[in-house]
Amino acid sequence: MALKIYHRADRDRGQLLHEARVAVALAGAGVVRVFDVDPTEGWLAMEWAPLGALRTLFRLPDPTLLPFGRWALPLAQALARVHAAGWVHHDVKPANVLLCAPGAPLLTDFATARRIGEPSPPGSRGYVSPERLAGRTSDPRDDVYGFGRIVEDALEAMGGHARAGAPSDGTIDWAGLAAACTGPDAARPPTAAALVTALERRQDLERG
Repeated sequence: MALKIYHRADRDRGQLLHEARVAVALAGAGVVRVFDVDPTEGWLAMEWAPLGALRTLFRLPDPTLLPFGRWALPLAQALARVHAAGWVHHDVKPANVLLCAPGAPLLTDFATARRIGEPSPPGSRGYVSPERLAGRTSDPRDDVYGFGRIVEDALEAMGGHARAGAPSDGTIDWAGLAAACTGPDAARPPTAAALVTALERRQDLERG
């Protein structure tokens, strides 16, 4: 079990409770489990992820991240569940993706999650779509943008390992997928479900 501490419990009580409630409402595959919350003391008790966050693994970098599809597909599936339930996570970045195992990512930190169509909150620099910066209301395409940025970070972190002969991803064009996610809004996949479809199709081609 892990503890997340809000250091200004008096100020951030509402945000802490919101984070806990959304995570519990979305409980299931790919979403970190919240076991307990204390708004007075300002902490959440959550599921422990032994491998830590993608951000840490990118910094190492860790060869267990290859092939990318092992964690990227279940991450897309988790985001698709979030979108199907009517939510936008709004903070999809390497620090908020934990790994219980190489193929078991967990979305965490739902403090800025909003219902689709609600006003968008501020986000993390470098992981916010241009459309959201311009004031667009909460839209699943903004999470798709964050997913694309994670893939870009993974390519940058693991590029040397891939060239050194680490396992590849066969026919999956990760750079092309990232470009589609972060490119023009009109061409961006509308929800993470489209990402799941694309990744599953690529896996079928590799098996075939």
